[in-house]
Amino acid sequence: MNGGGEHEHCLRSGCGRKLTAAASRLRGYGPVCWRRIRDAAQATAAPRAKPDQLAKAQQLVAGGGIRPLSPSGVFAAKASDGITIYLTDLTYQTCPCKAGQRGRYCYHLAAAEILTAAAAATAIRRRAA
Repeated sequence: MNGGGEHEHCLRSGCGRKLTAAASRLRGYGPVCWRRIRDAAQATAAPRAKPDQLAKAQQLVAGGGIRPLSPSGVFAAKASDGITIYLTDLTYQTCPCKAGQRGRYCYHLAAAEILTAAAAATAIRRRAA
């Protein structure tokens, strides 16, 4: 996983479009995908996540530090140290980070929910079109 630097293609699951703008390449998402992710962050994770968790989750998504591994809701999320990778499971709401080990909601789960909500919103738009 690339936690920083430039990306050639959009990181959002199901998109993969080639990124040409410098800001999009740094962010890892094109403008439409990034707007959908931001909208999903406000609509989905905001009620559960504390403000600092939401900010860290958005930063994790923006840096390309979280990727879906399976359609069943398992994600690979990079830890704040930039090295450790946590397997975060949305189905069971588990994460092996320190907060998750204590049964708390963590920013890794919030980031996974943001990406899942953005993908769901895209699927709904495609069906409506």
